[in-house]
Amino acid sequence: MASAHPAVRNTPSGSPAPTQGKRRGRLVELDVLRGFLLLWMTLTHLPTKANLISNQTFGFVSGAEGFIFLAAFMVGQLEYRVEQKSGAGATVRDLSRRTLRIYLYHCALLVFAFTLVAEFGVSFHRLALQNLLSFYLQQPQHAAIAAALLLYRPSLLDILPMYIVFMALTPLARKIARRWTWDPVVYISFGVWAAAEFGLRAWIYRHVNLFGLSVPEASTGAFDVYAWQLLWMVGLALGTIYAESVAGTAAPTAGATAPGATEAEVGIPGWLLKLSIGVALVFLVLRYSPVDHWMNPDKYGWLIDKWHLGPGRLINFAALSIVLVRFGARIAALPFIKPLASLGQASIEVFSVHVLCCLAGHALSPEADAELPLWQQAILLPLTIAALFLTAYLQRKWTARKRERATAAS
Repeated sequence: MASAHPAVRNTPSGSPAPTQGKRRGRLVELDVLRGFLLLWMTLTHLPTKANLISNQTFGFVSGAEGFIFLAAFMVGQLEYRVEQKSGAGATVRDLSRRTLRIYLYHCALLVFAFTLVAEFGVSFHRLALQNLLSFYLQQPQHAAIAAALLLYRPSLLDILPMYIVFMALTPLARKIARRWTWDPVVYISFGVWAAAEFGLRAWIYRHVNLFGLSVPEASTGAFDVYAWQLLWMVGLALGTIYAESVAGTAAPTAGATAPGATEAEVGIPGWLLKLSIGVALVFLVLRYSPVDHWMNPDKYGWLIDKWHLGPGRLINFAALSIVLVRFGARIAALPFIKPLASLGQASIEVFSVHVLCCLAGHALSPEADAELPLWQQAILLPLTIAALFLTAYLQRKWTARKRERATAAS
């Protein structure tokens, strides 16, 4: 991991290096990318024909991988700056506040799901909602306790619990990294991921029950946390290393990287960029090819399995990430892309609203897998997108008022 330091001292796009004052703070490109990922996930989860386009559009990669990795990268950046300013103890306090905030959002979604959504699903015979909350409808008190402990994770409500677990592990990971560098953190994380590929989650489910609660395995969430933690730990390490390199780099000289710089000048060797583009194109072709015979889980489908984060999916994600590092900032600078930054800056609030909109969409159809009429899709899709941007706008206004009150008080 130490070898990554020189590579991250330049911006992905070939624009002026991030050592300039305006680049030392929040990277708007990352907000744009997070906004895009949130919109991508929303289109995938909504019961409309839009998911035919948004479902693994660029290969065997979904918005969830990018959302988790990018969140970890930004946490790594942020906590490094907090530590440099106020010490290691301040990072633990800051992470605790952030984890609690996400947990409260998750609890609010659970309350909404276990009251209004469950009641609507039963009263109006909405099979999609009944299937989604089947364990709760069978054992409401038991399920509510298990959900509060992050053991019961219904579909659509299983990403935030994973996020919370990773945030809770972050202080430990950073403590190890401070003492022994990020290498052991990443190696251990990789080892846990490898064990997950051979059934670690199922083994722990059968042999470990800390709280004595019996939750059906199918209700513990689709995502294998033991596999997906690799994305978080690698993202956390790279975000921290990037922040270190920016803080430790001297002011740019007259020979600083200029627009149109080569791959080598932005820290990505030309051979690696070409290889990544080639790998990404291969997976893109496979994604849209009739390869069902080898995608069967009993054959080779485990290579690109989403829920267990198969090795093929990891390679695909890494290749796309390298390509984005090189060209992402230029894409983010496009005028019609920039508004997505507002979604990324209010990512948790926008994500929560996206869950509510998806639940509302599933509530429209009485059948579990029935396709909504086109007129309902035509209303649901723009209303959902409008709700996401409205949420981002209100969050931005609330944050601005909060800052004004803090300034006035001081």
